[in-house]
Amino acid sequence: MKTAIRLRASTQEWCDRNSKPKSPVVTPLVRPEPTRWQKPGPMGRNEWANFHSSYQVDAMASAALRKEQRLIGGKQNSDSKPTSEDDDFLRENQQRLSMPRWQRRKYIPPKPEEFSYRPHLNGRRTPRPERGRPVKKPSVPCCFQHVDLENEFWANMRFPISRKALVACPSKKICELSRPRQIPQKPHCSVPMNFDDQMPKRRKMSPRQWRHHLQRLEFLSKPNPRVMAELFCCCCCWNKQINPKLQIR
Repeated sequence: MKTAIRLRASTQEWCDRNSKPKSPVVTPLVRPEPTRWQKPGPMGRNEWANFHSSYQVDAMASAALRKEQRLIGGKQNSDSKPTSEDDDFLRENQQRLSMPRWQRRKYIPPKPEEFSYRPHLNGRRTPRPERGRPVKKPSVPCCFQHVDLENEFWANMRFPISRKALVACPSKKICELSRPRQIPQKPHCSVPMNFDDQMPKRRKMSPRQWRHHLQRLEFLSKPNPRVMAELFCCCCCWNKQINPKLQIR
């Protein structure tokens, strides 16, 4: 059996005080005492006089505060006109605010370090421009005496072909772009021009669709019961009118 743990007197008192349930009685709210301007009923003559005097003091204090804020650089009223002293004060304030709080020198980036030896980390060669590329622009005369001479000049113009271009294997898209442009352009998707002549493409049916298709064919292959009923009635009347002896038999 475990022995009871003895607590200190202060700890035991705290546990006893907090282990009791809270009382359900709600304490009433204590309303603050009304100020001298919140008293019930109309104010007397002396109270109005005190209110007017205190209001005048507050108004003068607020006017002085607004004037001080205007000089510091706060919001100015449209009626007030700034004086020369205000302009000097605002100019000094503007110069003070325009200066940074912590002035720092201009950052000059260091030069990139040059290494005497740069090993190739992969097996590929470093991409470098091919010798003789890009080709210099051809010298074109400023004017031609005739159109035929200009056409002959551009027809005989030849550019040196790169060695890599002679060895490279072009892709399908590059071959398509190298051909002259077709007018009208080749459509992106082959769409038939006349839809009436085109037969709809057959699609493979699922087992369920095939079963329903057979049931539909079987139902359509049978004669219409309403037509058969009318036909049967007409046959009976026709036999009664033409062959009455058959009916007696």
